[in-house]
Parts: sequence; structure tokens; C-alpha cells
Amino acid sequence: MAVPDLAVALLAAGRSTRFGTADKLRADLGGRPLIGWAAQAERSVEAAHHLLVAPAGVDWEALAPGYRLLVNVQPEAGMSHSLCLAAQAAQEAGAAALLVLLADMPFVTGTHLKAMLGRLATDEARAVFSCSPDGVAQPPALFPARDFGVLQALDGDRGARGLAAGAALVPADARLLLDVDTPGDLARARDMAETTGTDKPLG
Repeated sequence: MAVPDLAVALLAAGRSTRFGTADKLRADLGGRPLIGWAAQAERSVEAAHHLLVAPAGVDWEALAPGYRLLVNVQPEAGMSHSLCLAAQAAQEAGAAALLVLLADMPFVTGTHLKAMLGRLATDEARAVFSCSPDGVAQPPALFPARDFGVLQALDGDRGARGLAAGAALVPADARLLLDVDTPGDLARARDMAETTGTDKPLG
């Protein structure tokens, strides 16, 4: 399902304090950097603008090719600042909607993202969130242009959870929504990748 003038944003500016001193997004998962999985899934979506919100000083083009870099110089300000930068860029580009994915969620699929776009196409007034098996709304999330102003006014590290109330929900299983925050999470992700017998994101 294509959305005209869609912007997609991959958020990669988290400080990864729970992961330790290693560079989490460069960590190997199935023979590729962790960020490469989410980047490929998001690139499978037809969009006018592919945005990467990340700190400076990293060769992001090598890790996530094909994205326009939005430098986040205040990662300590939390996820809300990354969302603000993405929403501002989407608004300036005249995008009709903004799809947001976290760079440390390796098992999100293009199929799931396209299902979210399908929900937006039938209910344009509401944001669309992924929904865990226990009913929790979480990223990936999709926002119509009417929400861009609200996203730019967010602060702290709670992200856009306030917009989840009344949002349309697209169910997803626990594997798809795995968020790699700790070395233990990465070990689980590696086990999952081996179990599925794949070294690349699923479609």
C-alpha cells in the first residue's frame, strides 16, 4: 500500500546506556550490522523521503545506505528530540505521513510496515501503532501530517506514547517487536535469526 508523499524515519540516536560500551548498532547479527536489518525493512516501503536521525561522526551511509541524515546533536534529550527532528523534516518536505521505526528493532518486516500503511489509507485521521500480543501500543508507528506539530512539541524520552490513545493498532508478534537494548537481547536476537535460518530481514 503506497501513501503519496510518505516520509519514513529510522531513529538511531539513542545513547544505548543499557548495552554497555560497545557500539550496539554496529553489532553483528546474522552477518550484518544490527541497524542494517531495520534499514532494509524500511527501505522496502515505497516512500518519497527516507530519513535517518543519528549522531554525527559515523559513516552511516555504509551502515544504512540510501538515507538522508538528520544529525541529532542532543541525544541526551531522549527519543522525543529525534521524533521532533523527523517530524520537522517531514513537514518541510510536504510529506502526507511519517512512518517511524527504531534502528534496534531487527525483526520488523516490510509486510508489517505495509499493513500499517493500509490502516492509514482507510483511517487517515488517526495515527497507527504496532500492538504487542499483550495489547501494548509501540513502535513502529505511523503519523498523519496533522500530528507533525504535536511530534515537534514532545520532550523527554517517552517518545510519542501520548499519541497512542485512540490510535489504530496493527497486531504484531513478540519476535517482530524485539527491541535490542542489552547484550542479552542481542543474544536472543542471534538465537532467533539462527532459528529462522535466515541472515537477512524477512519480507
